[in-house]
Amino acid sequence: MNLYIATKWELWPTVADLAVAAKRFGHTITYPWWVHEQASPEQALKDIAGVKTADVLIVLAEQEVPYRGVYVELGVALSAGIPVWLVGTGLDQCLFAKHPLVKRFSSLQPVLVLLATPEG
Repeated sequence: MNLYIATKWELWPTVADLAVAAKRFGHTITYPWWVHEQASPEQALKDIAGVKTADVLIVLAEQEVPYRGVYVELGVALSAGIPVWLVGTGLDQCLFAKHPLVKRFSSLQPVLVLLATPEG
């Protein structure tokens, strides 16, 4: 499965760890944004393309912090009909976190279990 993993820039180490696990289970990361410069027009275009080519957008929102770019990635996914796996309660105030394409998880563990299954 093609995955794009989104979160706040400062939380990139968790994304990197999840990406390693996902690859170990045979999944592909559409764009590893955490290894690139963040403040460039090219980065913005590549981030959006990464979301658009994903089968699932995984959003890590386990902390109560401003997730500015995540809202754009969430909107891109939902407008393209891409399912979203939302981990945590950090986007609870966002209407679109309640969209029917959004599946909620209280922690990362169930996501890892899903990724480890053949259907995952």
